[in-house]
Amino acid sequence: MVVSIAPYCLSFSQQTCNSNYISKHIALSKYRRDIRRGCLRRPQILPSTLGDAVGLRVFVLSDLHTDYTENMEWVKCLPTVRYKNDVLIVAGDVAETYKNFIVTMSLLKDRFEHVLYVPGNHDLWCRHEGEIYACKDFKACKWSKELSNGDISLALYFDAMNEKNQSVIKEIQNTCNQIITFSHFVPRQELCPEKRMLFYPKLPKIIGSDCLEFRIRSIHGVEGSPSACHVFGHTHFCWDSVLHGIRYVQAPLAYPRERKRRMNGGDKWLPFCIYSHGKFSDRLSPCYWSDYYSTNPRTPHNTQLAPWVARFYNQT
Repeated sequence: MVVSIAPYCLSFSQQTCNSNYISKHIALSKYRRDIRRGCLRRPQILPSTLGDAVGLRVFVLSDLHTDYTENMEWVKCLPTVRYKNDVLIVAGDVAETYKNFIVTMSLLKDRFEHVLYVPGNHDLWCRHEGEIYACKDFKACKWSKELSNGDISLALYFDAMNEKNQSVIKEIQNTCNQIITFSHFVPRQELCPEKRMLFYPKLPKIIGSDCLEFRIRSIHGVEGSPSACHVFGHTHFCWDSVLHGIRYVQAPLAYPRERKRRMNGGDKWLPFCIYSHGKFSDRLSPCYWSDYYSTNPRTPHNTQLAPWVARFYNQT
């Protein structure tokens, strides 16, 4: 098997198997939900069955946030031998400080043969300690005058950086049948819960751009394919769904408080083995929000707050 590695793109020359990685949808009504302090306690995701397979394995992980002591300890506790021949995709948000970033990436490189990484917003912050913002991205990042948070100029600027890789991408498309792309930011609004479901309702405005989705489609094809997969991060919601022919996966470690509520599906399933022995893994299960939207249509015109969100704002 030949493995081609390019920035933000991992591909394989072996023909994909007709695997049933999209398992039967699990209805949200089957989940047992505990309401604790106005928050839902979500089910624990099961580890990938490919995690113990032989051959080339690709694991995915995002949003490590190792500035939290608990998260750094989680990384340190990863086995030092088990992943020695494997690839790890890190979809951004490793740490906010240079020291923690270097320590974390060194620990990961000691455990995996290859570590592929794309920066997240937290990795790029130049923040001043003690300052508090509703969303630090608007204050912690400084842009030149021609770039603005108020329009799509930033998205266009960063998307244009991918143009220099077109020759490499063309070569991969011509020689490989299985391609994994990855980003930190979210390429589609459908990969995030609706505004009324969120404690922070402005989240959908700062998670990604249409430019990213167009770029992904230029690699995988407008219609996608059974072997097209994109890994992302940023929102801390575990996610696994197929939209218009592309499988979208998020496997976040997230913040300690979010793991306690299993907002990210817990931590026993991480890092997630998405590819092994010539095939992609079965679908993440149970995967709270993507399972929900597999059986419930999005209702953007519905402005009624979800019960847990309404309780939260009534308390405050």
